Amino acid sequence: MQTILAVALFAGIIGYIFTNTIDDPKYYLILNEKSLLLEGIWTTLYVSVVTLVLSMIFGFILFLMMDSRIAFIKAVAMLFKEIMMGTPLLVMVFLTVYVFGPMIQLQDKVLLGILALTLYTSPYLANSYRTAVEVVDEDQYTVMNLYNFSAYQKYRYVILPQMIKPMIPSFINGLSSTIKGSALLKVVSVTEISYIITLISQKNWASIEGYLVMWVAYLLITIPLSLLAQKIGKEMSH
Repeated sequence: MQTILAVALFAGIIGYIFTNTIDDPKYYLILNEKSLLLEGIWTTLYVSVVTLVLSMIFGFILFLMMDSRIAFIKAVAMLFKEIMMGTPLLVMVFLTVYVFGPMIQLQDKVLLGILALTLYTSPYLANSYRTAVEVVDEDQYTVMNLYNFSAYQKYRYVILPQMIKPMIPSFINGLSSTIKGSALLKVVSVTEISYIITLISQKNWASIEGYLVMWVAYLLITIPLSLLAQKIGKEMSH
């Protein structure tokens, strides 16, 4: 009952904002553009899911490099991580689209946007991998060494299976963060949801309505993901 009351409280606050922020709200001008809104949602989800998959792969490679016994490889990985984590996402998007893109002769802004998000997100997942690997205790490493497991066999049969479970909530939260971060791709004209809603609202002189609709659109996507991550995290802690 208390949870229901809390939900009702915030629903009431949001309802009040939507009905009282503007004297004559015209949300229908935004919502009537269904085909454009669906295109924006599709692009946002496509970019975010592909980014998550690539970040999981590159983040794992970065994690292995950070734990390498070769000093040069480890230094490269650590410097890359520090540079990426110290760079604002907006700057990363501009660098990727307008600097790295021409260098590699790639002009597709969707692919460059995915690349920017992947480069930005991978170090955070690499840190999550480092935390998850702590579930493997020293006794298990001793047994693996006793049976002369190769590095591949250690990760394939022992380490990775134990890392996956605690990483699932991180992956889901990573997807949620990427969906929100993808909104910055509108500055390079990628047709994700924030870019589409901005275009519609400017066309109809309904900027405030557009931002409020955009707010709810992101909440409808990210809140279920956050709740799912919390549920899975609780189940795995038992």
